[in-house]
Amino acid sequence: MAAKKRVHVKKRSRMKFSEVDGDMKIGKGATIIAENKTIVVHGKIKNKGGFKCKGNLEVLSIESTKGNVKIYGDLKAKREVESDKKLIVTGSLEAEDVSAGMTVEVKKDVKAEKISAGAIVRLHGKVEADSISAGAFVRLYGEHTVSKVSAGASVKLFGISNVEKASAGARIVVTSGKIGKVSAGMSVISKKDVEIDVASAGMSVKLLGKTKVRKASAGMRVKAKNNLEFGDLSAGMSVILKKNAVGEKASAGFRIHGKSNITLSGSASAGFSVSACKKLESEKISAGKKIKAKFIKAETINVARRGKLIGKVQAGTVVLNERARAKNLYVSELEMLERSKARNVFADNITIEDYAILSGKVEYTGSINAEEKARIWAKPKKVKELPTPKF
Repeated sequence: MAAKKRVHVKKRSRMKFSEVDGDMKIGKGATIIAENKTIVVHGKIKNKGGFKCKGNLEVLSIESTKGNVKIYGDLKAKREVESDKKLIVTGSLEAEDVSAGMTVEVKKDVKAEKISAGAIVRLHGKVEADSISAGAFVRLYGEHTVSKVSAGASVKLFGISNVEKASAGARIVVTSGKIGKVSAGMSVISKKDVEIDVASAGMSVKLLGKTKVRKASAGMRVKAKNNLEFGDLSAGMSVILKKNAVGEKASAGFRIHGKSNITLSGSASAGFSVSACKKLESEKISAGKKIKAKFIKAETINVARRGKLIGKVQAGTVVLNERARAKNLYVSELEMLERSKARNVFADNITIEDYAILSGKVEYTGSINAEEKARIWAKPKKVKELPTPKF
């Protein structure tokens, strides 16, 4: 049926169309059917109570109140598509602005400037959009290029992502691709190969796949299960690195621990411990209680009061604060404060305060400056060149 004027479809009726020159008013629960696969409406569609379209629909705009809009085919609108409740499209969707009071769900590709829903946005195909937002959940299953994604509860990006900014009140999950800034009230999770500029979460950041991140911060924990390249990691409690990690700076309120190697161009600091099962390398290392690795290399190491430095150490300067302990040190400068202990030291210069204990094998090239009550339980040997530790 072709029409050259305004068309009114009565409620709960079924009518066939191919083209409508003007506007279309659709009654509650009505169904419009495409005669030749596609209905072309050159004007606006207005509806109260919801409607269905069986076939593709091309229209200027859609405005529906108090009901669901279901399109069994492709939907193409030059302007906005609005539904008070649900908008369901089994094909593809192309529009300027798309909004629904409850749910927007599209089974195939989507191209729009803005998509919003009061509860859920669920898009299964390829997505190109400037902004996507939902009061509760956003789910993107296909490849997507989006400037901004936000949800009150969670955002899950299952396809390949190219997203500038993502935010959620609780959780964000990224499967693969590139993302700029991602922030969540509870947790951020990356699953496969992901490149992130900034990730922040109120509780935890979990990097499960091979990841590159410039900056990641969490109120409790940052955890990486695969090889990681990073700029700055910070956590209120712990930073856990399961495989090789290469970055600039890491800090934690309680501990930093690596199951393999940790290599930093900047500093590593933690309230309790900094440790690695293999090699720990950083410009500066400090911890409230313990620094431990099989091999430790740094420009400056500060061992806190009653702290321990465990492993073979190569450093520019090591400071052992009061009652701190260390052994196997290959350093330029060793400073031992009161009641600290060091064993097996190879240094250019050594300074020992009262009641500090130096023992084991000791070699030096410059000087040993010891206070009157310092305890040297070794026979220091002055040499021309210090041995090089084998890492």
